[in-house]
Amino acid sequence: MRKVLYLHGLESNQGGPKVEFLSGKASVHAPAMEYKTNNWTLDKLIDLINKCNPDLIIGSSMGGYFADVLGSHTGTEVLLFNPALHSRSVDYSFRYGKEGYKRTIVLGENDNVILPERTKEIVGDTAKIINIEGMGHRTLQETFQAIYTKCFIDETA
Repeated sequence: MRKVLYLHGLESNQGGPKVEFLSGKASVHAPAMEYKTNNWTLDKLIDLINKCNPDLIIGSSMGGYFADVLGSHTGTEVLLFNPALHSRSVDYSFRYGKEGYKRTIVLGENDNVILPERTKEIVGDTAKIINIEGMGHRTLQETFQAIYTKCFIDETA
């Protein structure tokens, strides 16, 4: 069974429908991420991933940034929803590890929090980009489920 580390966004809470959906498909570790009050270091992030040893890290917004950094240091595949690779309201500037890890980035074309065009400029050709027409910063449950199913269930069927 696939092992997934799920990192929620800055203004989101631990758990919820996305984690419930994933729990029916994989073994999921979804910790509460205190982005504003916990002084995260790269060592703390590596400890987090070592606790669950996932084959996939999913992150949304700030969680997407953390997931991307972790993927670069561990080689773990990442699925990122509107990741805060820029324009973060909480100042974290982690050093990235190696390139070459598998990245899928889902971008809402109407996101006015994390501008999708700027994200595309930053990642260049280092990621598979999935553009979602009409989506803003928040990812609807139906969209989340469809992307996960297409990328990780249908591909292996």
